[in-house]
Amino acid sequence: MWAHSVNKIGLRHRLEDHLRGTAELARRFAAPFLFSELAWWTGLVHDGGKAWCAWQDKLLLVEPTNGRVGLDHKSFGVQLARQFGLRPVEWAVAGHHGGLTCEDEVDDLFGRSDADEARLRSGPWADVERRLRLAVPEIFERPPMLPADFAPGADRLRQEFLVRFLFSCLVDADVLDTQAHRESVEPRIGRDLDAPGLLKRFLERRAKYLRKRMPGALDGWREEVFAAALRVAEQEPGIFRLTAPTGTAKTIAAAGFALKHAAKYGKRRVIVAVPFITITEQNAVVYQRLLDPEDMAAERVVLEHHSQVEMGDEDQSNSHHSWRRLAAENWDAPFVVTTTVQLFESLFGRTQSQARKLHRIANSVLVLDEVQAMPHRLLSQIADALRILSERFGVTVLLSSATQPELRELNPLRDLRSTEIVSNPKAMFDACRRVRYEWRHSRRLTLADVAAEALAHPQALLVVNTVRDARNMFLALRRLAGDGVTILHLSTAMCPAHRRKVLDTVRRLLEAGDRVLLASTSLVEAGVDLDFPVAFRAISPPESMAQVAGRCNREGNLGDQGGLVVIFDPADGGQPRSYKTQIEVAQEYFGPGKAKPEDITALRKYFPELYRTLGIEDLGSVAKTIEKNRSRWDFRAVADGPVTQAGTTKRNRELAFRMIIDDTVPAVVPYPDPIAMQTIKQCLDRLRSPQADMKAIRLLQPYIITLRRDTAQERAVFHQLDPVVGDLLEWRGDYDDGYGVVLEPRTDDFIL
Repeated sequence: MWAHSVNKIGLRHRLEDHLRGTAELARRFAAPFLFSELAWWTGLVHDGGKAWCAWQDKLLLVEPTNGRVGLDHKSFGVQLARQFGLRPVEWAVAGHHGGLTCEDEVDDLFGRSDADEARLRSGPWADVERRLRLAVPEIFERPPMLPADFAPGADRLRQEFLVRFLFSCLVDADVLDTQAHRESVEPRIGRDLDAPGLLKRFLERRAKYLRKRMPGALDGWREEVFAAALRVAEQEPGIFRLTAPTGTAKTIAAAGFALKHAAKYGKRRVIVAVPFITITEQNAVVYQRLLDPEDMAAERVVLEHHSQVEMGDEDQSNSHHSWRRLAAENWDAPFVVTTTVQLFESLFGRTQSQARKLHRIANSVLVLDEVQAMPHRLLSQIADALRILSERFGVTVLLSSATQPELRELNPLRDLRSTEIVSNPKAMFDACRRVRYEWRHSRRLTLADVAAEALAHPQALLVVNTVRDARNMFLALRRLAGDGVTILHLSTAMCPAHRRKVLDTVRRLLEAGDRVLLASTSLVEAGVDLDFPVAFRAISPPESMAQVAGRCNREGNLGDQGGLVVIFDPADGGQPRSYKTQIEVAQEYFGPGKAKPEDITALRKYFPELYRTLGIEDLGSVAKTIEKNRSRWDFRAVADGPVTQAGTTKRNRELAFRMIIDDTVPAVVPYPDPIAMQTIKQCLDRLRSPQADMKAIRLLQPYIITLRRDTAQERAVFHQLDPVVGDLLEWRGDYDDGYGVVLEPRTDDFIL
């Protein structure tokens, strides 16, 4: 009996070999969360239906054309799991190709009636069982016990995550065993984290870096944060908080904590998740320099995984490209740097590609950097995920931020102890204060007024709330500026390559002491390493204003006066819809005569009040709807939203777990750089050819912006977009080398 058709050397894959190979891999993957035997048996039965005589005949029939068999092979394993009372296995096997679904869809595999089920039992299932009892007898001789986690009355939300992790073990094992057959090699299994060895390398390289760099005013505080991180890393696994001012090297301290903690407690990997791709790229470079081996032929340690990192394998001889591509599929790497979108949409997703990596999270150290940037509507479910990961999967969680949100005030974490790495963060913030605030509240200034005031300073950062405002501020600055002043712009209207070029230029000009003013949206705030003497910020939530302050006098070299942060309310400016409530709640605590935006005492009052005002845990909220669907094991409703009306298939995606709620489409832009233009043309030609080369999409990532779908469908915009392949579009309109694409008349067409 065969599982797969001939491979590259002309051999077919024996069914019993595939079932046992998958089972052994799944057993290994589930060991960190004590589900080995259940995962092993799940692997044994997942493709059992392929023993059906009709399936075997069809495989040989389609083999010459490499076509699909197209016959059911899942239902046998599902019904067998039900016979043995192994409900989690039902969901995992039912979803191992199409994704996790819901109870109704699992039940549909038994047929639409008792007569249908009877025909299956007397026909295909009986045929399969006769064959498998001879070929793989352990399926029937050694069924596992249902784990105690699934006892009546146990935590349904924890159970739901256990089903996800069991599914992850199965699909990763299935894919790896199948790939190994196709390539006629052993399954690719990477090595776990060598935490003691990497910690030694990390400390040595950090010390070498510090010896070479120029001393700074904040070095003493950075050393204190780092020492505290290493000291607290000795404590028992759980949930930790790193609350420290911007510029105190939290990125390095978090890695030190993670490696020291992993070394002491045998954690298998470190996963760092950050909210924005710009920070992911920045942090990945730092970690690669500190952790990757100097021998360029050796396998890398740090995997950078997000939508705009090149995973293609253009150079087939480049083993690093191959490692990066393969490791990204299932996070089979010792140290992973990713985005919070990638992390949480995998944890709450339902597809095979999303789930493959989940089992790698068990027994890891998970660092959530800039944690204040996570969407409020999902915070309760994110907190519940952290609770379950910590309590059941042996994950140590580190929450890092200069403006730490009060996740422990949410129901899932209310009874869970969290440990502060900096024991007295308020004292550190008071001692590290590097800016003074001026509030322009007596009258509302226009963007042009602010531009004129900013030009009185040699170097200034101006941050506003919308893409349109950033462009208008940029144009006002350029109109008013004299010779010898560089005016730059940063927003999501620009492609990633353009944004990286601007950031590099800004850093160079700042270091040289040249005149430069940068107009930007909020994407410049969290974690971006810039150091201006003056910053202007349109009124926004306190955590956003504090983050802008972190780009001002970042190194603390401006003496007692420090940097200047000007807060203004632009008469002709806009703001995201979500800001209104946040600003209203914040005005009770922050402003002239009140607390400064980074004041820890005020933030600890502000965040819980904001959560109550937004009703993020109220009945009917997005989080409560997701929780209800999770308790039903309705994975499709969690990921895609509940059905809007009984008897229909239309779903309400606003009630799904989606980190970015807007429906978006990617568009390639004509970035005006000679090398970029050549790459763009070649890649578009490859994608539009009769045999589309999908690897080219990865090469295009630096030149892609993201548009809201409804914007792309507007008449004025639609006529300037050409389809390429799938959802990918090509922008045929203008692209300005100063501010990118302009779409009118909307203010929020781009996704941050």
